[in-house]
Amino acid sequence: MSGCRHFVPLLEPFRDGELSPADVVDVEAHLVECERCAERVRLAHAMRASLKAAVRGNAAVTVAFEERIRLALAAEREREERINTHEAQGRMLSWRSIMPIAAAAAAVMVWAASANNRTTDMDGAHHAGMDVLASPASVEKLLEELVANHQHSAGPQFMEQGLLPQLESEVGVPVKAPNLKQYGARWEGVSIVPVSNQRAASLRYRIAGHRLTVYIYDASRVPVRTTLEQRLVRDEPVYVGSRHGVSIAATERNNGVGYAVATDLNNDESAELVASIY
Repeated sequence: MSGCRHFVPLLEPFRDGELSPADVVDVEAHLVECERCAERVRLAHAMRASLKAAVRGNAAVTVAFEERIRLALAAEREREERINTHEAQGRMLSWRSIMPIAAAAAAVMVWAASANNRTTDMDGAHHAGMDVLASPASVEKLLEELVANHQHSAGPQFMEQGLLPQLESEVGVPVKAPNLKQYGARWEGVSIVPVSNQRAASLRYRIAGHRLTVYIYDASRVPVRTTLEQRLVRDEPVYVGSRHGVSIAATERNNGVGYAVATDLNNDESAELVASIY
């Protein structure tokens, strides 16, 4: 444990390539011996990859934007040609120099415009008292993503339950493993999965040979329940439905945490499972 206390502060600069060669050798040797610290490094790499994928997915370049860039580059080329005609070529950048600069500027503009649009959209919806994903079509797409992840995802990214609190920064709400021992649930692991423009923790279990996925997410931004049927289980409101042979049951807690289970059990059983989560 004392070794871990020494190496944990070095893990982040190790991932970023900021350590000296001697420290890199020491950290790598420790990771070979310490599975807990190695799991921390793998978790950080996976979260970074998830964040990059989410940003890239939401930063698509529009046709109008491409046209503005094309016209701006064409105008700059014409301006350079006019200057060259007046024998002022030595005081201007060449077209070959302008191209990489313009490309870099375009990339920055795309990223900034995308980030600004996402922030504006989120703020506008918040002030209007509406959820960004509140339309039925958006919620149906979200449910399809949860079902697809449950049916087709690869194995979990991490096995250690002790790493769950570190996922809060990715999901936006506390991430704790529900107590499902009374149902004979066997823990398999956890992953971070994208759901529309948000992310959720995906906890995987097995119950008597049945696959069970428990999703934990920010209920205000991932409104799973809005297109599901409401029912009461032990005086607790839960929301239940089926998609592609998969039963989905969801609930929300007062602290803003949303829970949803996806399973090939029936709707009554999935409703009972999600109602037991607290």
